Amino acid sequence: MKRGPLGALPQLSRNARRALVGVGALAFLNSLALVAQAVALASVITTREGLPLLAVAILARAGLSWATESAAARAAAGAKEELRTQLLAKSFERGPGFIAERGTAELSVLATKGLDALDAYFTRYLPALVTAAIVPPLAGAWILFTDWPSAVLIAVTVPLIPVFAALIGWYTEKWVKKAADVTELLSAQLLELLRALPVLTVFGRAEQQAGAVRQIGEQHRKATMGTLRIAFLSALVLEIAASLSVALIAVGVGIRLVHGDMTLMTALVVLILAPECYLPLRAAGAAHHASEDGLEAVRRVAEVVDHEGSQRPRLPGGSVHVDNLRVLRRGGFAPDGISFDVRPGEIYRLEGASGAGKSTTFGVLLGFVEPTDGTAFVAGDIAYVPQKPAFAAATPRAELELTVPGADDVEQVADEVVALHLLDRQITDLSTGERQRVAVARALLRVRHGATVLLLDEPTAHLDPVTSRKVDKAIKRASATAAVVLASHREKEATDDETFARVVTDEAQPERSKRLPIPWKGAGLGVLAAVAGIALTALAAHLIARAAEMPPILTLSVLVVGVRTFALSKGVLRYIERLVTHDETFKLATKLRAELWLRLVRAQRRDGLQRLVEDTDTVRDLIPRVLVPPVVAIGAGIATTVLFAFIDPAASLTLGVLLLVAGLAAPAVAVWTERRASTKLARGRRQVARATIDALAAAPDLIAHDAHHRLLDRLHAEDVELAAQTRKQAFGTGAATAIVLLATGAAALACAMTGNPVLGLVPLALAEPLAALPLAAQQRRALREASARLRFDAPERPEVHRGRRIRLENVDVRWPGATEPTLTDLHLNVEPGTHVAIVGPSGSGKSTLFALLLGFLQPERGIVELPRATWCPQEPMLVSTTVRENLRMSGQHDDEALKEALRKACLDDWVDRLDTVIRPDQVSGGEAQRLALARALLHDADVVLLDEPTAHLDEPTARRLLAQLRQDGRTVLHITHRPDEAARADLVLDLGTPAYR
Repeated sequence: MKRGPLGALPQLSRNARRALVGVGALAFLNSLALVAQAVALASVITTREGLPLLAVAILARAGLSWATESAAARAAAGAKEELRTQLLAKSFERGPGFIAERGTAELSVLATKGLDALDAYFTRYLPALVTAAIVPPLAGAWILFTDWPSAVLIAVTVPLIPVFAALIGWYTEKWVKKAADVTELLSAQLLELLRALPVLTVFGRAEQQAGAVRQIGEQHRKATMGTLRIAFLSALVLEIAASLSVALIAVGVGIRLVHGDMTLMTALVVLILAPECYLPLRAAGAAHHASEDGLEAVRRVAEVVDHEGSQRPRLPGGSVHVDNLRVLRRGGFAPDGISFDVRPGEIYRLEGASGAGKSTTFGVLLGFVEPTDGTAFVAGDIAYVPQKPAFAAATPRAELELTVPGADDVEQVADEVVALHLLDRQITDLSTGERQRVAVARALLRVRHGATVLLLDEPTAHLDPVTSRKVDKAIKRASATAAVVLASHREKEATDDETFARVVTDEAQPERSKRLPIPWKGAGLGVLAAVAGIALTALAAHLIARAAEMPPILTLSVLVVGVRTFALSKGVLRYIERLVTHDETFKLATKLRAELWLRLVRAQRRDGLQRLVEDTDTVRDLIPRVLVPPVVAIGAGIATTVLFAFIDPAASLTLGVLLLVAGLAAPAVAVWTERRASTKLARGRRQVARATIDALAAAPDLIAHDAHHRLLDRLHAEDVELAAQTRKQAFGTGAATAIVLLATGAAALACAMTGNPVLGLVPLALAEPLAALPLAAQQRRALREASARLRFDAPERPEVHRGRRIRLENVDVRWPGATEPTLTDLHLNVEPGTHVAIVGPSGSGKSTLFALLLGFLQPERGIVELPRATWCPQEPMLVSTTVRENLRMSGQHDDEALKEALRKACLDDWVDRLDTVIRPDQVSGGEAQRLALARALLHDADVVLLDEPTAHLDEPTARRLLAQLRQDGRTVLHITHRPDEAARADLVLDLGTPAYR
């Protein structure tokens, strides 16, 4: 791995290489303008000559600053676009196994938020680094030409700054890596919590997790603040070293002026140029901590990109060959020695109990899993229907068009599998059975357009008999041109259910913008630090002016002490201000995240990860950039204007007017020129983040259908638009920075005509606090929007009347946003201990009834009496932790209780695996469903709600499982579409026939 200030960037990014050349050329021109400005300003103060040269120099520096900022931002946008493209392309090349092992959340954070840290690298660190290599030698050469003792002092002290920076940077490196690890862990843990949010809510443990969210945020704060303390310490050392060095030069120049060894003009040129020998190095050191996050992200991208991919090449033909295939899995082989051959026109059924390795066999055929023994290969293009299909597009139609671009038979294929009416609905609103039909349509479309191998993993597991037969016929027709491998547990699968995913709604709750608190402690310290810097410049200028009068040397002692005092206090105050400000904002972010979690619990929203991570971090990062700079600029401006009023009221008025112009015009120009690019940029980043995580989550489906290349092209197009918005924003920021430099330069020019060095030099020191205003103005809207997304309305759900039985009288239930109630005039009376089978076609309201019984939906009218309920959902909602912790999501239980629950769920071979760490993608569908059932049985409730718990089980296991449930003694409501299961129930509730009430 390449080290140094550029890391692996030049190797990975062409834009980084261009930026080095462009910023270097601009830095050279800026150094020439800087020397010209120093000479002209000194000449104006001492002789009233050189006004045209000073005006030209001020204009040149403003224009060059504008160009530098724009070039750096363009480079940042281009580099992020390049690196994100490489990262995602290589991740897909390495396959779903790598993505699952690395973690979808971690990779998406690296591809988005991690790479966004390069903004600070390019816009702050790289220009400072290049400037540090060019400006100090040129400015130092001019000082050497005019005053060699000052040049010697600069030559001795300047090397100390990079030495200190290197030592502290080396020490900081491990802290930066730790902070990056914690950031990725934060996203992963929050994603796990959100995945389990519905079941945590049912088990009454969701609100308790606010403490866990707060603890995760606190861990992130401590890790990041540990890094910032070291990073800001580096800035403190550099600030003190530079300020004391300038103070020593000012004192030395003053002494030589007293003795008549140099002229006032020479002294002023040295005083103006000396800080410029240290400022770039100090700026590079101070910005280094901002660059470290970006370079750490680049390092992690390089780790992925530098690895050779392992995907198998696709062979021509149309056959499947498996010979004695064995895959080691959790201490055993599954599959264990399977062999078969399939050719076009043939359908091979993979059979076996849950956990026997059917899905693993598909993984081997797709190239996602490496076999332990035996051989398996596919000749021909593959179409694939996974057990749990994932989608990268927003609608089924868009998904099919992504799979086969330009296909004109999309509607015909969808109609074959009874999915024509689903094409233009949002995929997130589809039921499990509807999603399966879309996945089958996607695969059949591939077969129509050239795929010669069709792999189907329980394609009709959630379809009713009528729909199942239509899908079976469509698969049979496809087998005429494709070799078909089909995994199934039974001849006739269950029915299309609504799935409880609808509980997690995307309804647009009103979002309330609320004024965020200004971190006043940090802002106050920032004002003091800025005033200390202004006082340092003023005292140094006054010292030289007094020394030019050749007074007794002792009369300058107070000024000398003042110069040194403010040189020290400026750095110390800046260090404390940064720490205090960041600590305040991190604590606020932790508080906002915990409050947001409680809102998400009440609202059950799908976009929780975006809000918990992206929006919360946006608020945290933007508060110091948006709310603090105006306070600092106003404080520094008032202090300077008051100082000038005591010296020269006319100069004070001039300065006040120009500061007001800069403070108002620069932000206004920044906002106007970008034309809301910052808001569009924030929205674009959220869109790219959402599309990235969706793409990574759907990686197996995309790779199987060779559609990931097209999706990456679409993501790249969105990234290009994002880069264009970044360049637009940079244009506005650069123009506003130029206005600040023009205003402060004009103030220096006007005040220099008084002949007072203090009035001529101090306005230049105001450029730093004023320069932060344009970006603050641009980002204010983005901060307001992110804050509003954290504060959407989520009213508390009213408590329902609890009893021992289920009693519903004249109940109407409607999903949020629906035009008609799903269930109307519903009557139901279930006595304790009754086993109820709930049947009915898709859309009849089975999951709506469960949502009502669980409290996710409130009745519009009617009398409702509900006992406490536990729930085994259709989607198991397991998290990546141990079996023990997955089971304890339902409450704290000892190991014996956990083992007994596993036995009741027919997982006898899992009782010794409590400490086994599982990922949701590492267990079969049937095993995951039974783990979810064991978890539900552990919860202390009167009613057990089961949403197709046997959908992925073989017949013997399903019968044994239901027999175990009947011995539990609790009331059971069981959604099923197996006639034999319904026949064994005490009561059948058929929502498809209005005769039953």
